[in-house]
Amino acid sequence: MSKENWTVHVVSTNDILDLRMAVLRDGTPSQDPRYPQDDDPDAIHLGIFDDGSLIATSTWLDRPWPNDESHFSVQLRGMAVVKTHQSRGIGGVLLKAGIDRAGERGARYVWARARDLALKFYEQHGFDVIGDQFIDDATGLGHHLVVIDLTANR
Repeated sequence: MSKENWTVHVVSTNDILDLRMAVLRDGTPSQDPRYPQDDDPDAIHLGIFDDGSLIATSTWLDRPWPNDESHFSVQLRGMAVVKTHQSRGIGGVLLKAGIDRAGERGARYVWARARDLALKFYEQHGFDVIGDQFIDDATGLGHHLVVIDLTANR
């Protein structure tokens, strides 16, 4: 399926849990794919399907950027692409849809707690890596904060 045909849909929390488990919890101490904010009123889950199967997901939450809480910001969580479909541009399509939505809602920043293994992906999509590495409790993996200032391109 070509990138032009990938359509981003709003999906439910229940739709994304198996994919999160398969991608984000694989080989980690945590066996819980849920986040406490999954069912918050401001939470939105986005997904991309291929032949009826969910192949990519991300969750977007209205959360202040810790380094500048004076502006409306959106946090990206749970970005996952099924392993058989990684490195095909699907994550970029999903990321752009979420960033565009955040910008339309007036967000100044989009930020995430990104796995160190994914830092290159975020940098390629305009994010800056901020601060020192920290170890995520759920995964035991190294992470950094990443952020994009949406007003830089307005």
